[in-house]
Amino acid sequence: VFSPTMSEEKIYTLQECQKHSDEKDCWLIIRDKVYDVTSFLEEHPGGFDVILSVAGKNATTAFQEVGHSKTAKKLLESFYIGELEGSGIPVEEAKPEVIEVVKKEMTFYQRLFHVFLPFFILFVALCINFSLKTEK
Repeated sequence: VFSPTMSEEKIYTLQECQKHSDEKDCWLIIRDKVYDVTSFLEEHPGGFDVILSVAGKNATTAFQEVGHSKTAKKLLESFYIGELEGSGIPVEEAKPEVIEVVKKEMTFYQRLFHVFLPFFILFVALCINFSLKTEK
């Protein structure tokens, strides 16, 4: 994981970060750190549009409320490019409705997975059981 010393850290203004908000150039601000996640957009399990909805903005709340795993948090650090100028000074968060959309999309897919996976496993087990009985 890249961890520069204070003298090596690049400092970005909010205005500069806001210019990086599309699929070809996508930055996020999370906890006053700036991340270039452009190369990760297509790989994001929740879809690239979830990230794009908070690109170039303070995405701290959106990132935390989704409930990312330790692995995801570690992966995020690999995209670190610098600090936000004036770290510690409150920066306007992404609009709450955007955060709600992110939460709803993620929880919908999580619920879908949690509901249908047990039924799928049961179905496969019954099919295997049935096929073994018919072979006898």
